[in-house]
Amino acid sequence: MSMSRVVDGPGFRIRYDGQPGYLRAHVYDGTDSLQVSMAMWRMLGEECRAVGASRLLVLEELDSTVDLVDVVQVIDSMVDAGFRTVRIAFVELLDDIQGSEHGEILCLERGIIIRTFSDEDAARRWLMYGD
Repeated sequence: MSMSRVVDGPGFRIRYDGQPGYLRAHVYDGTDSLQVSMAMWRMLGEECRAVGASRLLVLEELDSTVDLVDVVQVIDSMVDAGFRTVRIAFVELLDDIQGSEHGEILCLERGIIIRTFSDEDAARRWLMYGD
């Protein structure tokens, strides 16, 4: 049985659930922006370090999206948050698969292992077992 807790961020909420082998984080109740995305990844990185997670399943359910021109700044914040040592499965629950896939490519170029999904089950399989 996993322990669950909700944390308020600046303009969103994150529900953390510790699962066997990974940390699950559902980001919801907000509108995405450059500032929100940067704060979200900073908070996720802090939580991964606090609980010793090397695998992270992120479910993002935020309205709107980060402008493509700002994605590089978001990726920089992910590098700063320590995500080069965490395998990330990112599930886009709303509409921004194209922007998330663009971010995925930039992450891979910066040494962050991440893959974008629209389905939580597929994301969990990849996170735990690879391709």
